[in-house]
Amino acid sequence: MKRLLLRLLLLAVIVAAVDVALGHVFGRMVSSIEVGGQGRDNYICDRTTDDILVFGSSRAVHHYNAQLLEDSLGMTCYNCGDDGNGIILGYARLHLACERHQPRVVILDVTAGYDLLPSDNHASLGWLKPHYNRDGIADIFTDIDPVERWKMLCASYRYNSRILQNTVVWLTSLSTDGGIKGFRPINRQFHPRGQRSLDVPDAYELDSLKWKYMQKFIDQAQGAQLFVVVSPQWYSTDSTKVSPTKPLEELCLRKGIPFVDFSHDPKYVHADSLYADGKHLNARGADEFTRDLIAWMKSQGMVKK
Repeated sequence: MKRLLLRLLLLAVIVAAVDVALGHVFGRMVSSIEVGGQGRDNYICDRTTDDILVFGSSRAVHHYNAQLLEDSLGMTCYNCGDDGNGIILGYARLHLACERHQPRVVILDVTAGYDLLPSDNHASLGWLKPHYNRDGIADIFTDIDPVERWKMLCASYRYNSRILQNTVVWLTSLSTDGGIKGFRPINRQFHPRGQRSLDVPDAYELDSLKWKYMQKFIDQAQGAQLFVVVSPQWYSTDSTKVSPTKPLEELCLRKGIPFVDFSHDPKYVHADSLYADGKHLNARGADEFTRDLIAWMKSQGMVKK
């Protein structure tokens, strides 16, 4: 019995040592990647020195031409948006970026489903696992799922969700999803069939956790000039009903934060040639929208270099 216990103890020590070693190797590998999605994350959280940072979900990634913003406003720009993610990841990335660099301008693109309304918030944790030991990040894991804190004791667990993809990118340096200054244009045109409008409920329930991190994001952005934007969508909605972004609009009004909603703009609703699908602008639409956004930002007293 004693021998068995000693063997089990030795096995546990070996497993722990291997886990720590793998965590160290994977950590160094991941942090060195400069291309693709991981390269974008590393740049945003560890290397950005850009004046303008754009945050949001896929609609941020595909709608905001960072090069146009740079050229028009005379300040460097990077698009920090991410497919399938919203305000929780956005807050974390802004928080980490501000540890070492204070942007002059922050643009937040709002998509209600990712930023305000109830949904599975676990998606935010994938990109944050490698940053778990950094200031404030562990609290996000606890807020979303307290069980995650125990999983994070395993060093290799922090990298397992993307380890194969990251290993290939690290070995080959081949990846095309990093975008142009983080902006990823979609080069196709929407050919709609069927439904032309979206049914919207009479009332909405805010996700309390998303709302908490929306307020934290706004507080974190206090050192910059913040603009909150709802970008265009192809589908029409009943503009007489309460918008899910109304609480955020009211919060921005109280805090003196510029807020604009392009989702009902007749220039963009049902404008097939400007869209890749019902919710995402194509490259042409993104350029058109970015120019309109720049004009609006300047009308709001946009800071200039």
